[in-house]
Amino acid sequence: MEFSELGLHQSLQKALDKLTFTKPTDVQVQTIPAVLAGKDIMVSAKTGSGKTAAFLLPMLHKFLNDPRPNTSTRALILLPTRELALQTVKAFEQFAGYTQIKVGLIMGGEAYKHQVATVRKNPEVLVATPGRLVEHIKNGNVDFSDLEFLVLDESDRMLDMGFQENMLAIAAVCNEERQNLLFSATLKHKGIGGITGLLQDPVRIQVDSAKEGHSNITQQRVFADDDSHKEKLVVKLIAEEDAQRVIVFCNTRLQCQKVSNILRANKLVSEYIHGEVTQSDRKQVMNRFIDGKIRVLVATDVAARGLDIKDVDLVINFSAAFTGDEHVHRVGRTGRSDKTGLAITLISPKEFNPMSSIERYLKIRLIPRKVKGLEGTYNGPKKLKSSGKAAGPKKKKTKTTAGKPGKKLPSKKDPQKKRSAPKVNLGDGSEPLFKR
Repeated sequence: MEFSELGLHQSLQKALDKLTFTKPTDVQVQTIPAVLAGKDIMVSAKTGSGKTAAFLLPMLHKFLNDPRPNTSTRALILLPTRELALQTVKAFEQFAGYTQIKVGLIMGGEAYKHQVATVRKNPEVLVATPGRLVEHIKNGNVDFSDLEFLVLDESDRMLDMGFQENMLAIAAVCNEERQNLLFSATLKHKGIGGITGLLQDPVRIQVDSAKEGHSNITQQRVFADDDSHKEKLVVKLIAEEDAQRVIVFCNTRLQCQKVSNILRANKLVSEYIHGEVTQSDRKQVMNRFIDGKIRVLVATDVAARGLDIKDVDLVINFSAAFTGDEHVHRVGRTGRSDKTGLAITLISPKEFNPMSSIERYLKIRLIPRKVKGLEGTYNGPKKLKSSGKAAGPKKKKTKTTAGKPGKKLPSKKDPQKKRSAPKVNLGDGSEPLFKR
């Protein structure tokens, strides 16, 4: 199928032609007709599947075919992070380039007064992060009484970040007759049930679910003795793959900074982002990475949420992810738009069992890899349980007397002795403190 077969407005088709987008992705093929039909939808699709266009295109199509006075906001798009909000605005501007439809942006880390001025202009589409939008709602700055679309993108991420109450509060002030579009990496997230009540008889669409997707990405693992060993491995792996655009994931801010410094010491252009990096600095780093001026981006999961960067050659997990879903989001930074990708996870002895659990959860097996000249002493556990986890040393069983489990039998060689009274040195002799 081609975009021209979806019957989208000619202004949108013109924008798609300019972007050289000819064939819709699977999620777009299934989602766009459902949205055009006026249905509420729940979509499970992995990051990089093209879901942003899946909700923007039919939304814009409806607005173009039903123009209205610029008196209120017609669509609200909620996203978990500033980075994802900015990327969505950029995508909107590309698709709406041949229209007069305007977009506004509300997010944390930006001047509040400027945002008040933005919403007073009543942009037809408003892109926002939940926390900052709730502030504007409390201050009476926004009016969603005529809202036609409420989009909850990356819903699982918003739930992970503790935004459930904000999402419900925002929905409560929106027009009840709106159309609801929910997108998530997985519809099995434990918190999804808390927000599905916002939807009316939704169509469920599952395309390349997080657990089943990424078949185009080769996933490898390299055993490492410790962080010092990992630091050497990262440098060597980037050289071996001759990767020009790399993302390295770390679990802590200190790891991020240290790994980035080591890469720079090895003449690799690198920068880091984490939760404590200011929004302006983060934006500058991301722009340089996208422009190819930075070869290696080192990031924590929090800082990397919502990143949509094309043509990432290699993802390296310096530290194993804490959960299977987090692993999927990391790995999904490469292999975008059905291109091939490579993800390598460095596994220390203490990370073997957690990583084994992730493999079992995702129903995958990481391909073993060794780095010549940097082989370590750790080569995985000697024995494995049926679950795939490392088998620990067996605990010694204690003998028990009949009918009295847990009570030790006296040894034949060392018969049980009577307890003697504790002695205390009183300084003059050997009198015990207590006498029987």
